[in-house]
Amino acid sequence: MITKCDTPGRVAALCLGSALLLGVATATQAQAEDRVTWARPGYSNSGNSYVNAGRASFASYGDAFGIYDDAKDGYGLVLEVHATKADGTALDGAHYYYGGGGTSDKSFLVKDLEEGSDVQFRLCMENNRGDTEFACGDWHYTPA
Repeated sequence: MITKCDTPGRVAALCLGSALLLGVATATQAQAEDRVTWARPGYSNSGNSYVNAGRASFASYGDAFGIYDDAKDGYGLVLEVHATKADGTALDGAHYYYGGGGTSDKSFLVKDLEEGSDVQFRLCMENNRGDTEFACGDWHYTPA
């Protein structure tokens, strides 16, 4: 937006103020850029790699976790999360996903998290009966 400000006195001061506000709005919009962090499962106790079996993502803009079941291997995925919701309560626990392989859900878990708070999450494999988690990947840390 271009503003013509060639009038002396108060109007010129108002034009300068408007230009400064436009600059602040642009800087604020730049800070709201999304940060996406990715996690993958790890290795089983027997050494089998499940790194390519699935992925999880966290998008800071919108506070959305995504799940991507990349292998038709008969296993589900478990997203473990530790975070603080906007109301100050904890978001802790395991969230299960049975995708059947070759599927994705970009809005698997959407929560209103406290801005700037720490989000910890990791992805594990699961035996689809809900009783055995295995091959958990590393914990990933990112701000909400």
